[in-house]
Amino acid sequence: MTFVLFSLGIAAAFFVSSLVLLNFGRRLGLRYLQKEPGNMAGLTTVEGAVFALIGLLFAFTISGGLQRFDERRELVTKEANAAMTAYDRLALFDDDAARNLQRKLKEYVRARIDLYLMPHDFSLLEHRELFSAEQQDKIQTLKNNLSDGAVALCPHENFRPACSITLIALSNLFEVARLREGASEKHPPQIIYIILFGLGLGGSLLAGFGMAAATTRSWIHMLVFAGTLTVALFTVTDMEYPRLGLINIENFDHFLMDAYEQMR
Repeated sequence: MTFVLFSLGIAAAFFVSSLVLLNFGRRLGLRYLQKEPGNMAGLTTVEGAVFALIGLLFAFTISGGLQRFDERRELVTKEANAAMTAYDRLALFDDDAARNLQRKLKEYVRARIDLYLMPHDFSLLEHRELFSAEQQDKIQTLKNNLSDGAVALCPHENFRPACSITLIALSNLFEVARLREGASEKHPPQIIYIILFGLGLGGSLLAGFGMAAATTRSWIHMLVFAGTLTVALFTVTDMEYPRLGLINIENFDHFLMDAYEQMR
């Protein structure tokens, strides 16, 4: 909720600032036309270059954001597949120790599901999501118990063929979990957001200056221009935090939940 309010507040501030600069730019343009009547033809080249740069930067940022968004969704399915593979590998050992490890694995998966379902916050200074520290400690404990139990299940003096594929499956499960943690902190540098914000406001000023050539002020064009830039900036920011904003990947969590339910 903190992140949503923060991003909506920034979007509202940008929208208002854009409208103010559109009006201010139009006033500057009117003053310029009073001194140089009809002499604005050469300025369109500068405006076109700035607007092209804004569009290019938005395109690259949105493209990168979509790629990271898809990567996070893909990692959810990979963790679900890795969990089921590890569970099935443990079934190769027909003894009580293996069944006990299967129960621990199921507890681990349940703890992983709960971690992302729990409410979590956003740190503006650290530029990342803040998950429950207690839940992360619980997951680490379950992970250590699973690793120790799997190693104990495969002593060197009685190493079985099933041991190697089971240990690899557990290692892959823990690796995907680590990748998910890393993916949640992969974002563009903050300077990119500052540049987008500044270029958007600069583009508003230039657009307002160019609108001085019209005989009357068009509020429709001004509102649409400011609104379009605002929506684009909000989308770029919101998509980078898919568990905090309006654009989310929580509907993909059912893959891990399905895997948990399939563990008998």
